Amino acid sequence: MGRTTRHMILFLFVTLFIYKGTGNVYAQGGNNDQSTGSLWEQCERARSLCHYDTLQALSSRLLETSREDDNSRDEAYALFYQGLAQLFTGQKAESLHSLNEAGNRAEEIENDSVLALVMNAMGIYHAMTENNNYVAQRYFFKSLEYAEKAHYEQVKGRIYGNLLILTHADNDTTGLDNAIKIYDYGKKNGDFEQTFMGAYYLAMYYNMRGENARSEQYLHESLSLYDRYQYDDVASVYTLYSKVKADVGDLATAASHAQKAIELAQRYHQAVLLPDAYLQYATVLHEMGKYKESNDVAQQALQAVEESSIRTKSVACYELIAKNCQRLGLKDQAMEYLERANRAMDTLSSINMERLRHEQVILNDINQKEQEALVRKQQMADQRRLNIVLVITLLVLAGLFAVIWANYRRRNRLYKNIVRQNAHAVQKHDEMQARINKLEEVNAQLTEQHQALSSTPAPSTTAIDDTPSRTGSLVDDDRRAQELYERACQLMEKERLFTDPQLNRERLAELLDTNRTYLSKILKEKGGMTYLQFVNSYRINEAIRQLSDPTLEQSPLKQIWRDLGFNSPVTFYKQFQQAVGITPSVYRKQFMEMRTEAPLLSPEGEDSEG
Repeated sequence: MGRTTRHMILFLFVTLFIYKGTGNVYAQGGNNDQSTGSLWEQCERARSLCHYDTLQALSSRLLETSREDDNSRDEAYALFYQGLAQLFTGQKAESLHSLNEAGNRAEEIENDSVLALVMNAMGIYHAMTENNNYVAQRYFFKSLEYAEKAHYEQVKGRIYGNLLILTHADNDTTGLDNAIKIYDYGKKNGDFEQTFMGAYYLAMYYNMRGENARSEQYLHESLSLYDRYQYDDVASVYTLYSKVKADVGDLATAASHAQKAIELAQRYHQAVLLPDAYLQYATVLHEMGKYKESNDVAQQALQAVEESSIRTKSVACYELIAKNCQRLGLKDQAMEYLERANRAMDTLSSINMERLRHEQVILNDINQKEQEALVRKQQMADQRRLNIVLVITLLVLAGLFAVIWANYRRRNRLYKNIVRQNAHAVQKHDEMQARINKLEEVNAQLTEQHQALSSTPAPSTTAIDDTPSRTGSLVDDDRRAQELYERACQLMEKERLFTDPQLNRERLAELLDTNRTYLSKILKEKGGMTYLQFVNSYRINEAIRQLSDPTLEQSPLKQIWRDLGFNSPVTFYKQFQQAVGITPSVYRKQFMEMRTEAPLLSPEGEDSEG
């Protein structure tokens, strides 16, 4: 797809926005006859959905009513709608006539708002049908001039958009930025028309960039909006969809979408869209190796070109037919169509050059002066906006700084509470373990003394009931499970088995003289943990102890996680953060800061802050 073709499609779709604000302008003129106002609203509705056949019929009725009422302003709007409908139904001469009449009527009543709309439409006319960017640019600047006079803000932005599209290049991101803004605005404000257009623009730009997956995503959205609102110009969406599918090699789907585009363009009498649809279908058939069928469709595209007077399409049609003939071995016909393509290109070039020789100097001079005036006005407006933006920015930055500072202080307080609680828990655990160890020593001494005093046990006078009891069995099982769990805890606490990176469930079960299945069951029932959770709990507790030890402040974290039996720093960091709520490095940093600020714990083990 060449640059000229892209311009035509872009201009075709940009008209969806150019006249969006006409309802407000209409309302500025005072009260109107109810029937005329109703017709005007119907015209605007048909325009917004691109129902150009309906728009043409409604605009004719509006024109009759306005002339009966001798209402020049409504007549100007009716002629404008009529010209717009004719432009997109392939009635080139009629469209130009209607738009000129609309402009004349608007000049007679000095209605700058209608003139802005008409000049904009004239610019699109010359860009689409005459391929004359210079004249189109001239009309856009005239439209901008009238919009400035009328303070018609709704259309000014769209005129700037047209000027950007007119000079759009493939490596220019301005068009993509504008498409994103249009799409985001439509989504935010629930404006289906701008959402539809923004989605189509984004699909086109991403296709040009080769990002066909993203392009297809926005095409889906365009079609979903079409299903709800029934835009008549949806053929362009299917034509682009066909190109996207062809680019990724899905030629069958590409052919189906191109056929759908042809069907819709014919159904809605979209003469301007039909050549593109035919040409895309012919191109897909060529890529599928169906050269004869491709030629037949390309001939239909040529016929549609003649009917719509879009001359630039004829060159692409001739070139495609020539390629098909070459593939079919028809060398003479291939040469003939190549010559036709060259003649068509020369004709277009000669027409354009002859016309541009007379217009270029004048248009450039006028455009330069108008641009300079606009630049001066824009600079003044920009300066005012800049001053406002700077003040707002400073206020926003001040607010953000305050929020960030408050969040920072709140986060630090949270981190310090986490460190304080864990350090306190480590101290309490160590104290409790020391007491347990002391009690075990005392208990061991008492046991030895008792054994020494009663080396010969007294005979039992009570008969033992050897009958098995179900209740006794359950008690024994529970006692055995508890003993097994306590032994597992002792192995972790005293033998520090958790520091062995090779430790696994089988080895621990073997040390406890049981099997891995029963071990998992006991850990779940008594500790409420899986095997890994059980082992990692000791590792994390030991990590907290070491990170809370002032004498180990210089120990690298790499050494700590290795000594604790972790196989990787990723696992260590993940387990620590899940258990504690912060990373090991943040824990150590906060602990060190708190030690420099004040004692972390009082001698009694309570928080120094009370």
